[in-house]
Amino acid sequence: MTTAREALSDPGLRGAFRRFYVWRDSDGVWHARPLPKLTSEEIAYRILPELVADSPIQLAYKCTWQRSRRKVHRYLQKYAQRSAALESTP
Repeated sequence: MTTAREALSDPGLRGAFRRFYVWRDSDGVWHARPLPKLTSEEIAYRILPELVADSPIQLAYKCTWQRSRRKVHRYLQKYAQRSAALESTP
């Protein structure tokens, strides 16, 4: 069984856990929370406030997916602001 420190120091998984607070509970289940905390808009976009998995590799996959979804949300916000600014200029 892998300890939390071993999983987080594994070079293959370290990048997946970037910008997440990761821990393993007493039952052996892995958890991760995104950093910084989610905004209400991100939660409305269905970005999860906590991820749960049975193994470090499953959690790494979920963290990577979650980080990508968060980047897409930020991109869409910036795109909406830019297009609104372009429409308002004569």
